[in-house]
Amino acid sequence: MSSLITIVSQSQRYVIAFLLVVLSLFFVQAVQAATVTEVKAENGISATTLTFTFSDGKPSYRYYSLKSPDRLVMDFKQSTKITGLPATLGNGQLVHKIRSTQSKDSQYQSMVVELAQPVVVTESLMNVSGGYKLVLTIKAMNSRQNSNTQSTVSVVALSPTATATTSSTNTSNTSSNTNREMAPLITKPTPEVAPVTPIVKPRTTPSKPQAGSRQIIIAIDAGHGGQDPGAIGQKGNREKDVTLSVARKLEARLRNDPMFKPVLTRSGDYFISVAGRSEVARKQSANMLVSIHADSAPNHSARGASVWVLSNRRANSELGKWLEQSEKQSELLGGAGDALDGADPYLSQTVLDLQFGNSQRVGYDVAVAVLSELRKVGSLHKKTPEHASLGVLRSPDIPSILVETGFISHASEEQLLISDAYQEKLAASIHAGLRNYFLAHPLQNAPN
Repeated sequence: MSSLITIVSQSQRYVIAFLLVVLSLFFVQAVQAATVTEVKAENGISATTLTFTFSDGKPSYRYYSLKSPDRLVMDFKQSTKITGLPATLGNGQLVHKIRSTQSKDSQYQSMVVELAQPVVVTESLMNVSGGYKLVLTIKAMNSRQNSNTQSTVSVVALSPTATATTSSTNTSNTSSNTNREMAPLITKPTPEVAPVTPIVKPRTTPSKPQAGSRQIIIAIDAGHGGQDPGAIGQKGNREKDVTLSVARKLEARLRNDPMFKPVLTRSGDYFISVAGRSEVARKQSANMLVSIHADSAPNHSARGASVWVLSNRRANSELGKWLEQSEKQSELLGGAGDALDGADPYLSQTVLDLQFGNSQRVGYDVAVAVLSELRKVGSLHKKTPEHASLGVLRSPDIPSILVETGFISHASEEQLLISDAYQEKLAASIHAGLRNYFLAHPLQNAPN
């Protein structure tokens, strides 16, 4: 009997030891987080590019703006304190200084970017040789100054022995997705997904809508407007004027196609918030949202169109917010909202997950169709759809794409973008892409 007890106790000790090893490994993985090790600033009068370099994995971060004075606050989820700051970048430029500050959340370390004026921000997270770089392109919101000026480059190593080196050079950065609202974007890290090259199988597309299919409501969103001019070209042409003109031409084409019912989020030169644009689309029961923009980059050689779709990170963030609002859940679930009222919250989340997943797939496929048409009328900056955390793509319940029609900062493309003939070609390409997709994937009428 004593031998049996001894064997059992030894087995228990082995089990406990094994569990302790597993828990210790889990704890090490849980506490290990990416650490920002360097920030590079390409600083100009009306545009600045900040490149953050990370070690130890994919970073978790967020950023938001503050007023009086204008600042951009960067929060990085890491245990290591940020050292090597402050770094003074000089007067007369868009960014004056980068300094560290105490975060209200003990899990985050913060730095403050002091600005000369209000800005809009472009975000791009890249995996470079196993390491991550976060590139923020910061552009003055209301600047009409020519950005073809010299910028200074400062590299700050974020360590106790940090030094800042500065040189004069011409900026050579290209643009990616513009976050039109200044709000925290990151909630938690998501697994890195390897880029997938779409496989297009030969398929016969009908030339007219199938019997029983219903009219497709397309919300057309002309970017910017009112006091927000958007990007400004070298000749002073404003993005808000280009987007409204292209949107009106697309609306006219869709209105003359019985397959579609178009609605404009704005029909004139006035401001509408990012959230308001999504709400207009939802109130009109839109089946698809197409946002029209013109791109800009400090590097004036950047050119070509691109199409952006909602990133998984933004979709997860918005889904989390909406799951906390029972009224929003009911609105997003449509008729199913009443049926699920009072049901297990996990059931509601599952239904919304399925709906959002379908919307993202539709958005990506439509983006592929639109790109295939845009390549026929001009050059492409990106040959496949790009994923973005753009504010206007904040409605995972509505399939959405953002079409960057070209670079207004490129001299020859600026002239094309203000041309009626080229705007008609752009509108025709978007119309053709939408038509090709929905001919192949018609929306069916609900049964009587």
